[in-house]
Amino acid sequence: MRTFMKRHRRGTTASRPRGMTLIELLIGLALSAIILIALLALYIGGQKQFFNQNSRADTIEEIRTDMARISRDIRDAANVALSVTAYNGQQYTTGADCVVLETPSLDGSGLVIPGTVDHIIYSYDSGNNQLVRIVSPQAGTRQSQRTIQAVNLAIPASGLPPFNLKYFSWDGMTEVTSAYADADDGAFIIEVELTAQGRSIQRGGKPFVETFRTQAKLRNKVVPGL
Repeated sequence: MRTFMKRHRRGTTASRPRGMTLIELLIGLALSAIILIALLALYIGGQKQFFNQNSRADTIEEIRTDMARISRDIRDAANVALSVTAYNGQQYTTGADCVVLETPSLDGSGLVIPGTVDHIIYSYDSGNNQLVRIVSPQAGTRQSQRTIQAVNLAIPASGLPPFNLKYFSWDGMTEVTSAYADADDGAFIIEVELTAQGRSIQRGGKPFVETFRTQAKLRNKVVPGL
């Protein structure tokens, strides 16, 4: 009986499961760490991609909105002025990065005030790297309903031509210089190119850069002989 019990104890001891050694434990921890790092890198990459896509979409939408506003003001304008001193005392001159639009003044009923024009200015502010829209109403016999306004628009891309303007005659092919912009045979079509940038999470911190180009006609301009 004692011999049987000793054999049974030896058999029970031999059949017990063996625990993990220190080396096996370290290997398991290392593999788990590698998997966690890979999953974390995948998650961070997905978040960056999501942020970049949203940022690019926002940048494109902002540029489209600004370009639509510029095009609308050009179509509503009756002429392009050589220069004007706005309400803030600063002089703006029509050129490659600034345009001074003469727009018929409107009264409170939305009717044109004869002989009176307001000035809508689009200018690149190099000091603040900002495209600015300025409304400078001119007082006439009746007060224009337009109010003094200065709005910052898109943030142009650094190191690139941020706001480029070209002026064409009524045929759309003959380019005219800004010096003749307000002449009868001057600018009738304006080509606008806007290059803006948006934030992104990229290697080197490079932002998204988007460029839009459009042309708009001065629908209220009277062209001689047409």
